[in-house]
Amino acid sequence: MTASYGLEDYVADLRRITAETTDESEIFDRLGPLAQQLVADKSWLKPEYYQADAEQRFGINVLHEEAGHSLAIFMVSWDPHKGVAPHDHGTWALIAGVEGIERNTSYARLDDRSRDGYAEIEIKSELQAGPGDLVCMKNGGIHSVRNDSDAVTLSLHTYGMHVNHTERSVYDMEANSAETFQLKIA
Repeated sequence: MTASYGLEDYVADLRRITAETTDESEIFDRLGPLAQQLVADKSWLKPEYYQADAEQRFGINVLHEEAGHSLAIFMVSWDPHKGVAPHDHGTWALIAGVEGIERNTSYARLDDRSRDGYAEIEIKSELQAGPGDLVCMKNGGIHSVRNDSDAVTLSLHTYGMHVNHTERSVYDMEANSAETFQLKIA
């Protein structure tokens, strides 16, 4: 019988891979299949992972964070018919679908970033991410997430740095604005 691949194994592999390379594409190539392996076995999920903050419209449980706030792993729940505006992370992100389908829209930034608080973005692509699907975002990538279903969805988020300890922005396409923000953590 083969031993299951758990969160501790994933953390150990995350540490090893990021110690061996800082190339984001290589991190995604090597870590992605391991994230898929981890989320394939749902026996480690806890009821609190399904709870979302009513004001924020999603919930975050920190599963792991290194000293200095690097290498953070979150379980994120999305309430039915809720989502989050376009945003970046201030670090690379690897997201693995756990339960349900989430609409993930990526954006291109059009302005030259020279004006503080100003940003022009446009939709680049959209995909439906389900269980085991990966969404990989290099540092500077912008996306939005929405749960269009009638049930809570879950996704595993792995970051190069805890996102509340990076410079990150939320974007308003109509106002052509960008402002910094932080998450509420459970």
